[in-house]
Amino acid sequence: MKRLLYFATGSGGDAQEESHTNLASNIAGIIPTSTTTTSLYFSFPGERFDDVNQRDKIIFTHDDTTNTTGHRCKDISRAIAQAANANPNNTGGLIDIVDLDNNIFYGNLNFVTGLEIWHKDDASAT
Repeated sequence: MKRLLYFATGSGGDAQEESHTNLASNIAGIIPTSTTTTSLYFSFPGERFDDVNQRDKIIFTHDDTTNTTGHRCKDISRAIAQAANANPNNTGGLIDIVDLDNNIFYGNLNFVTGLEIWHKDDASAT
């Protein structure tokens, strides 16, 4: 059984950029994009690795801990890795990472205060 990761922005999950589900195996990378944001990129078979503007992306908004415990990118990466390697039989294959509609956070991700979802077919995605 494959592992699916689920994200919801807190806006009801009834429109394209309000919720997102993707295969854990499609994770391309997780990078800090500012002191208070971290981006998770997904890739798909056959895509060019260097074309990040053509990837689905989840942007996590969080507190600034860069001067105390380090950037939250490490915490987000650790939680995503744990979820991606979780036993799919224990989760039904679908793992809630951050669901702001239902106040569900995987592991210790309760420091996440917001999400943005960018789909690769969105012309405004950056």
